[in-house]
Amino acid sequence: MEKNILMEYTDFLKDDLGKNISQTLFHRIKELIITGKLPAGYMMPNENIVSEMLGIGRSTLREAYTALAVFGFIKRSRAGTYVNKIDNIVNIAPFSITVENSDLSDLLEFRYMLEAETASYAAKRATAEDIEEITHCYEKMIAYKHDVNLFVDYDAMFHMAVSNATHNKLLISTMIAAKESFERCIRLAMRESLTQNPRVIDVTIELHGKILEAIKNKDYQTAYSTMREHISYVNLTVKYG
Repeated sequence: MEKNILMEYTDFLKDDLGKNISQTLFHRIKELIITGKLPAGYMMPNENIVSEMLGIGRSTLREAYTALAVFGFIKRSRAGTYVNKIDNIVNIAPFSITVENSDLSDLLEFRYMLEAETASYAAKRATAEDIEEITHCYEKMIAYKHDVNLFVDYDAMFHMAVSNATHNKLLISTMIAAKESFERCIRLAMRESLTQNPRVIDVTIELHGKILEAIKNKDYQTAYSTMREHISYVNLTVKYG
């Protein structure tokens, strides 16, 4: 029966989870969704059942679910956790390929243009639930400031959560398409800078905090200008370390 679909992939999900279990699960469940093995509308089994099935804690599973929800692969509600339709993700595949083949300077310029407007619209439209999600990502950035990989993971989730808060399907789809290329390039380019200069992390956290406050206060002008300041800082960090 449909309820047991996830159970069929237990071995795939459990195999060599590595150090960052929640991120590994995020990528594997995402793959099951994208390939249609977990169909749109499928309700995930109870968290206790999945946690026991995989031999992990519920908090770890929830972190994976949080990332999946932020990037639009699942929808969580009191009624349960459901797989979303992925038509919007599949249909932008050609754009994803273009982004993937772009060089770093082009990606950074594109991000500079896109994300300032995204932050502005988020400040105008964010719901209490949106703000809660952005806050969660921000708090995790602070918690993992000494782990470059996890810090970058939650930084990416923060920006995706801001995008979701615009409630603009085109903006959200564009961010989903660009997300992996952004993250991969920035992770490679910033790893050395973040490791050698801890101040980079402190400034990044400070700017994210200002963006979050602007969104909370519905201050779209400050959200716009602070996001531009943040992306400009990232650009300088990547170029000059």
